[in-house]
Amino acid sequence: MGISHMDRKNKSVKNKRGKLYYSFQAISMIPLLIYGIVVIIFSSATFKKSMQQQVCEELKNVASLVDTLLDTAYPGNYTLVGDAALYLYKGGVNITNDYSLIDGIHERTGMDVTLFYQDTRILTTIKNWKGERIIGTQAPEQVLVDVLGEGESCFYDNVLIRETTYFGYYAPLYNDDNQIMGILFVGKPAAEVNSQVNKALSPIVIVGILALVLVCLFSIYYAGTFLSALYGLRSFFSQVATGNLSEELDPAVLKRGDELSELGRSALSMQRSLRSLIERDSLTELYNRRSGGHRMASSMEKAKSENTPFTLVIGDIDFFKNVNDTYGHQCGDMVLKNVARILRKHMKDKGYAIRWGGEEFLLVYENSRLEEANEALTAMLEEIRGACVQSGDNQIYITMTFGMACDPSKELKDLLRDADDKLYYGKNNGRNQIVTKL
Repeated sequence: MGISHMDRKNKSVKNKRGKLYYSFQAISMIPLLIYGIVVIIFSSATFKKSMQQQVCEELKNVASLVDTLLDTAYPGNYTLVGDAALYLYKGGVNITNDYSLIDGIHERTGMDVTLFYQDTRILTTIKNWKGERIIGTQAPEQVLVDVLGEGESCFYDNVLIRETTYFGYYAPLYNDDNQIMGILFVGKPAAEVNSQVNKALSPIVIVGILALVLVCLFSIYYAGTFLSALYGLRSFFSQVATGNLSEELDPAVLKRGDELSELGRSALSMQRSLRSLIERDSLTELYNRRSGGHRMASSMEKAKSENTPFTLVIGDIDFFKNVNDTYGHQCGDMVLKNVARILRKHMKDKGYAIRWGGEEFLLVYENSRLEEANEALTAMLEEIRGACVQSGDNQIYITMTFGMACDPSKELKDLLRDADDKLYYGKNNGRNQIVTKL
């Protein structure tokens, strides 16, 4: 039986697997192991930090809720009444032994809540081993400095309360005269938080370790595909370098799951960046005329095929030459950037803007009838009229003139001519307006 060309090629490759091939396998294993371990450690640390930040946000939100509920249930200021026995009042109501609110919060959220008057714990859900609430004790010294002294809301991940470490959020309590009268504490035992973090982290670590083991086990296979992927990348870079920004990267490169696939993703990112540089106007960051024209034609074809509205607008900055002549081209560029910013903002979710040339812009309202587009454009023109560009001691205000066209039966070139005719009609009849019909 004869040997096929592919069999001969595979045999040739196999025959070339000498010392270099197996040395490459040995050398590649060490970086892979180090890389995998570093990734797992870094990911674990990042995940833990993220979870702690999430806990901080949860504590902060619950503290805000408790503060709001207290103000709602007992409108008024905090006061301490009594000599021998001290009672905390809020809005004239004795809340010293009213645990219903904070106990309800504790039951629903699992978080402990404490209310301090100045530095003394008056109301709390935290209990000792006998089941007694630990009232009458003081807040930690650092909390007194940060919260009572500085008036800052602070999060701590190592609050020690009766031999139990808490993740705690402390916020100052204010009376109507903006005087700090106490502290609100919301906390969660650190052991409980760490248990939740470790429980959530365990699958991630296990998956990371398994992935690392699989990468090592299949190192030989990946070494065999290394050269093929490398040639694929070289071909891709070569095509991009010659200006072919539509070139597709071999999917096999991206599926490798190693540094070459990362290089492939970087190459795609570079391709997208180059495409953006080519498609976007460098000054205004809007679509340039070439790329915008292609996109506009595509939008109109889509509108025709789907029988949806399509409105085209051409706008021009009034007396822009005077701005350049009076204040200089640098100031003119500032005006163009400011106008582009407003156009981008107003066209969001409505369509897109194109710098058509010089101080002329083209707006494409997708799925919008003339009346809808006119309403949106009127609001945009109003903002443009009120926008100020500061150049030294000069405050520059500009206006714009727009021509609108909406006729799905027309060809794109005729629609552009229609909008352009209306623009120039507006230019010749007072400027600073929107022309919808002649």
